[in-house]
Amino acid sequence: MTDQSTALATTSASEGSGELAAIDNEIRQFEFDWRRARAFSGSRMVPAHFQNKPEDCMVAVMMARQLGVDPLLALQNVQVVNGRPGFSASFAIGLANQRGPFAGPITWASKGKGDALEVTAHAIVKSTGEKVSATVSMEIAKAEGWVKNPKYRTMPEQMLRYRSATWLIRLHCPEVLLGLSSSEELEDIRPVTVRAEAPVASSDVVAELNEQIKQQETAAQGAQQQEVEDVEVVSDDPF
Repeated sequence: MTDQSTALATTSASEGSGELAAIDNEIRQFEFDWRRARAFSGSRMVPAHFQNKPEDCMVAVMMARQLGVDPLLALQNVQVVNGRPGFSASFAIGLANQRGPFAGPITWASKGKGDALEVTAHAIVKSTGEKVSATVSMEIAKAEGWVKNPKYRTMPEQMLRYRSATWLIRLHCPEVLLGLSSSEELEDIRPVTVRAEAPVASSDVVAELNEQIKQQETAAQGAQQQEVEDVEVVSDDPF
């Protein structure tokens, strides 16, 4: 075996062992997360929607790993709305303040009252000094149908603060949430039930075709009988 072939074999063996090591590490990590999820699911200190549900806890633990946050912290802030997991807006704001590109925490300014209320979230981009903002108003909330959520009637300014901050985060640091929605956004999305038309049974189709054929045959027989009667009438004519 030449030096070159020996080097190639050594490299291939090294790459193979590296892949096996990565797979083994992934399996160990999964097993560790699963044990942790089962332990969380048996605790009464996690939210009720995670209690006795190790599979749901496992999803939350994996989400925490992706976001790089403590699993227990994630469990305390993950809510499931319409079958979709989402973090609370306050949790998203906390992550953006801690990890986002902003020079300081997100701040808000409000103006107007009632239906004219609008809230603007402000921040300063650390690297450029640019001032960025996102404004949400009750007019937008009504147009988008968010006001179906009763919290827009009892605490409208707070809900608009959550919304404006979420918009600001999605625009300028979407990596903070990795595309996940806030629970407030999920609550504003109402699932639409689409009613599918009942399929027509094949036997009904056959019966309908047979009925059409029968009607056509009856009509044809009636026409032939009429022709025969007309011929008889003509032959009896004395003239």
